[in-house]
Amino acid sequence: MKLIVITPSRTIQDEPDYVTKMFESGLMTLHLRKPRYSTNQMAEYIKEIPEHFHDRIVIHSHHRLAIKFNLKGIHYTSTHLKGGWQYWWIRQRLKLKLGKLVKTRSYRQLAQVYNKENLHFDYYLTGTMFNSLTGGFYSGYYAESVEAAAKNAGKVIVGRGGANDKSVLLAKQTGLAGLVFNSYIWASESPYQQFLKLVNSYKELGLTIE
Repeated sequence: MKLIVITPSRTIQDEPDYVTKMFESGLMTLHLRKPRYSTNQMAEYIKEIPEHFHDRIVIHSHHRLAIKFNLKGIHYTSTHLKGGWQYWWIRQRLKLKLGKLVKTRSYRQLAQVYNKENLHFDYYLTGTMFNSLTGGFYSGYYAESVEAAAKNAGKVIVGRGGANDKSVLLAKQTGLAGLVFNSYIWASESPYQQFLKLVNSYKELGLTIE
């Protein structure tokens, strides 16, 4: 099951070092989201991560860097998807240069997972799905509807928003393909230790981290 860490919008002290330690401890996918970063700032952040881990990074903006640094993939935001012809050439360039590049997008509501897509996405982030205090589903999400979506939508669905270590069992039970963790890790005084708690939660449930 996927264990995805998404970066905080604003960089915290020693963040690239924490990310590197997570990679060394089994993290397979980092979503690099820095909406206020320039292309140069994003490039400098990536350079602080050892090169052999670059193929585990999915970037949310400045997508050209996915080619430059041989990253794992790109995430399409609502802005990208509404960009029309202005973004068309970037999609084509990425397709030609890196045909196996992972492509992802987000949905705000669970019902959207049944939408037909003009582009192929390898997985879909859906949220805010969890109550950050209890780890259970947030208001408006129900186990039955999540399980039905996971079975019937024909898409790889990853729960995002509010997930913590208690959410892992619920994700497994409802058939989600994985979870995205943000504030659970980065709001902690010890982000790396929080990540290790998640690793242990997966192991205790017999889940292989993807």
